[in-house]
Amino acid sequence: MNNIIIESNVENYIGDLTEMIRAFDICSDPNDINADRITVNFEKSEFDIKIIINYDIFYNKTTNNAQHLADTVCDRVICGEDALKDFAKAKRLAKLKIYEILSSLTGITLPYGSLTGIRPTKLYRESNRNAEYFEKTLHVSKEKTELIDSIVKEQSGLYVCNDKLVDIFINVPFCTTRCSYCSFISAEIGKVKKYIPSYVSDLIKEIRDVKRWINDFEYKVRAVYIGGGTPTSLDTESLESILQECDFENEEFTVEAGRPDTITRDKLEIMKIHGVTRISVNPQSFNDKTLAAIGRNHSVEDILRVYREAKTYGFTINMDLIAMLPNEDLADFKYSVDKAIELGPHNITVHTLSLKRGSKLRESSYERDMSALAGEMIGYSAISMKKAGYKPYYMYRQKYMSGNLENTGYAKDNTACLYNIDIMEESLSIVANGAGGISKRLYADENRLERLANPKGIDVYLDRIDAIIENKRKFFF
Repeated sequence: MNNIIIESNVENYIGDLTEMIRAFDICSDPNDINADRITVNFEKSEFDIKIIINYDIFYNKTTNNAQHLADTVCDRVICGEDALKDFAKAKRLAKLKIYEILSSLTGITLPYGSLTGIRPTKLYRESNRNAEYFEKTLHVSKEKTELIDSIVKEQSGLYVCNDKLVDIFINVPFCTTRCSYCSFISAEIGKVKKYIPSYVSDLIKEIRDVKRWINDFEYKVRAVYIGGGTPTSLDTESLESILQECDFENEEFTVEAGRPDTITRDKLEIMKIHGVTRISVNPQSFNDKTLAAIGRNHSVEDILRVYREAKTYGFTINMDLIAMLPNEDLADFKYSVDKAIELGPHNITVHTLSLKRGSKLRESSYERDMSALAGEMIGYSAISMKKAGYKPYYMYRQKYMSGNLENTGYAKDNTACLYNIDIMEESLSIVANGAGGISKRLYADENRLERLANPKGIDVYLDRIDAIIENKRKFFF
């Protein structure tokens, strides 16, 4: 049996380092990301690699070449120098060394090299847009480095870093049905009807308190984003009661409508009346067989009907697509990309399927590890978007993503979503409201971000609403 054994005197390193190992798709149990002994699948002769992360001492005990490593027990000691006080840099060095070892042993190169983090663009900006560092040191492919660079360029004039400017996030954790790939805390609305009046009431209470202290302490609001879940799964009256509280004098106002089966003329009208500037109408796929397989309670015709109606209200509209959905081949995905481009929404966000914990697909042991197909799908979408005049303006990566790839938001000129840029670049504070919302406070001068999470459970949120409000007020003072 082959093992990669990880030991560290920095406890929070283990998860990130095993994430680097899992990216190679060599683990017998890739879901066991917190184990300190990872069983791996190598075709070469049996060996163990022992990786010891010691923050205080720096030396490399073994310098064997790849072939020798494949035939012997290899002890690798990877760590930071004494003078290195930045834990993030030390961890990055450790992941880099693991990547180099495994790439040598397997012959595999990954599109993002030794990067496992969510925000490659943020790191790229911090490196002063050093493409050579990304390609030659971190081993990010030229194609992905160029994508990252193009996104940072596209954000020019939109990227803002300011302690007194904030975004407002409002979470409505309800959906009509639960999609098989979803790992959010959202609940099927038919099963939690008894909580909805209290949830809406307490959410409004939380928003009103935020408005008071934002005014008292002279914060300015750039963007408001109501997400979930699917906010439009609420009845019209409940949705309107939340919308009318969102008078923050903000530049941008987004409602994640998402599911076409929840969008009605009445809801479109009240969103327009209350100043909503952006909505989503998310197909995920333009194939009816796929929509049925993933638990979407609507048809392709429903998407087309709702989109045509939403266009008449003048919203900036986004559509989401997902690569690597169950039973879809390249032709299926190409059809969805081509159809979305034909419809011409202002934004199209292309996601790569991520089999996250809590999703039905993950729990059913569904596997879609065909990295080559994922690469073809994402590659096709990138080329097609460029030809159609869409430009990539934000991106992020997640655990368990097919092909170790990314999610990319594309926009026509002057239609990029400010909130998406702010939250992915962590350039502004986020004031989060509702169950599961995570507030983030930026200390720009210190290049530091602190987080405060609301309880995820709806019942817990309702029980603790007064404490939640008080804690958040203190957090931002």
